Amino acid sequence: MNRIPIFIADGAMASQLEHLGFKMPNGTPNLWSSSSLISDIELVQRVHRGYLDAGASVFSTCTYQLTLEATQSEDVTRNLFGKAIDSLDEVVTTAGHSGCRKLLSLGPCAVVQPSGTEYSGIYSHPFTHDGKPSFEAMYKFHLSRMELVPEEDWPKLDGVLFETIPLLSEVTAIRKAIKQFQQKHQAIKKEFYISMVFPDGHLPGQGIKGNNSTGAMTTMDEGYAVVRAVLMPSDGQADISGIVRRDRSFSGDAVPILLLFPDGGEIWDGGRFIGGLNVGEWCEHVEGALECASKGCWGSIWVGGCCNTSPSHIQMLHNIVSELNGP
Repeated sequence: MNRIPIFIADGAMASQLEHLGFKMPNGTPNLWSSSSLISDIELVQRVHRGYLDAGASVFSTCTYQLTLEATQSEDVTRNLFGKAIDSLDEVVTTAGHSGCRKLLSLGPCAVVQPSGTEYSGIYSHPFTHDGKPSFEAMYKFHLSRMELVPEEDWPKLDGVLFETIPLLSEVTAIRKAIKQFQQKHQAIKKEFYISMVFPDGHLPGQGIKGNNSTGAMTTMDEGYAVVRAVLMPSDGQADISGIVRRDRSFSGDAVPILLLFPDGGEIWDGGRFIGGLNVGEWCEHVEGALECASKGCWGSIWVGGCCNTSPSHIQMLHNIVSELNGP
């Protein structure tokens, strides 16, 4: 049996910025961690460098919550996308590490909704119509965001990472947006990845009207891009063995990549993170998930951390993965 290669990704951005003294803004929508790009770009680079030193080789930009809705200016949005991409590129390039992947981080429609919406999947205006998710509104949101990335910055990226998507219907909307973007910008050839969030080990929004699961991720429907990776963060304590132990049920030619990014051991209670595991306990939990995932059919596994993880988590995870990968 061939061993599935495992790569280390980075961890949380916002909580690390706060640890370094950055004050997050209030209100909805807001830039959240992306507001650091305006006044504290050096802190952003310190966070990237911390994960690089901890052993990560897959990195995402500080743009999860960067939206036109928050900036109210296309020029400001483009400028901040450029600063975020440049800051990550500079850290990785200066370190001289080969084989690193630099991904553009784009959060779900939930980033312009009240805090925690990505954990519930319950959207409100403008992403609903007649009581169900609005496919057209979600599609336009994600397409317009990609269009605001400066053309000159695309060569510095290896791919685009749509993170913590709570609705299968939003996954389909993203795939359509990717397809339209690819057709319009044929010179921009990047990999696209979609993250789905599984609090308590389950995908939110399963019972929401209009949230159709058929072919959401990888089917070859005309007009919809096929994403190569299936990214599945969860809260840090959920039993996710049933999620990561996948068989050959995926359609399409590309073998899916599993990106496993659990939160730092806390549980989202609908308003805040509570409880938690220490770093060692968290790594034991992730190691168990990796053992389950190794029995699945994945092209590779990328493992890192989501909310409230730190370079300490990634360093210990790196040590575990080094042993699993072997010589």
